Amino acid sequence: MAFMCCCTSDEGQTVEALASPVERLSDKPKLAGSDEAKEAEAMASPRNDREFEVVIEKSPDDQRIGLDISVVGGKVLKVWKIKDGLVNEWNKTAPPDQQVRSGDAVVAVNGKRGSADQLLEQVSKGRKVTILCSRGMFA
Repeated sequence: MAFMCCCTSDEGQTVEALASPVERLSDKPKLAGSDEAKEAEAMASPRNDREFEVVIEKSPDDQRIGLDISVVGGKVLKVWKIKDGLVNEWNKTAPPDQQVRSGDAVVAVNGKRGSADQLLEQVSKGRKVTILCSRGMFA
């Protein structure tokens, strides 16, 4: 629903209010090759020094991610504990600043941000899983 506001200046000229960011949102589907789709994909990639990617690959023998998590705010997964599994294996070889720790937040999975349900669905899909973590969100 769009909302437009007009005012009249002291000189009698009509002045239009600028659209708010909410009004510029669109629920139209995004095309894969569009600039908006590319921008959305870039938003899921690490954008600051607090965000880092964890790339794990499931095998038929080992499908365990190995995280105790809880949903926070409906859109973020808080990591409570690292257990045996693929993330623990990642941590053994990753640089210290890119190891998943208790208190980190999972903010995107496979380039998708959204509801916690969508994040969990992405974790269960496919063999290769890319997890975008954020550090310090719960400090």
